[in-house]
Amino acid sequence: MNSLALQHSRTLLIRLSAAILIALVAVFGTVSAASAHDELTSSNPSAGSTMTESPEQIELNFSADLQQLAGAETSVVALSAEDGTKLASVVSTKGKTVTVVPEKKLASGTYKLVYRVVSSDGHPIEESFNFTVKLPVAASATPSESATNAPAPSEPAEQNNEPIQQLGSQISPVIWVIVGIAILGAAIAVLVKFTRQNK
Repeated sequence: MNSLALQHSRTLLIRLSAAILIALVAVFGTVSAASAHDELTSSNPSAGSTMTESPEQIELNFSADLQQLAGAETSVVALSAEDGTKLASVVSTKGKTVTVVPEKKLASGTYKLVYRVVSSDGHPIEESFNFTVKLPVAASATPSESATNAPAPSEPAEQNNEPIQQLGSQISPVIWVIVGIAILGAAIAVLVKFTRQNK
């Protein structure tokens, strides 16, 4: 092989190596992005905390702005009492924060908040946590008042189903990982073929 052919071979090898490197960066960059979903950074009340008065609102703060659909609330929240009774609430999302306003004051007891939001990368996040309300004895609501304030179990379901249906399908980041691997495989195949031809 003369010097011109050798130089041409080296140029091709350099280009193939660069293509492989770009493919690797694309693959690992996509995997990193796929795993970097937003997460809950804080809440008020916080998980496991005990409050001495009924909260006027519950705030959930996330690590990045949540996705929203025009004309629809994409954050779905279910607030329930210790016995599983669903409590009606109004939910709103602004940037990184989801605000939940119970329609009735909460009596003493343990409550569970289940939330489903759409991460900034399109990945749905569904988690839950508990908190406790422990009112002073004189201010505690009687069992009859608690029963009166509790809405029918079907009401939150009607409130929450519509936003879930409007979330729509999201493109899975796994697809980009598969594309990156395919590019990497093609580049390696070309490199092997070229090497065999020049032996």
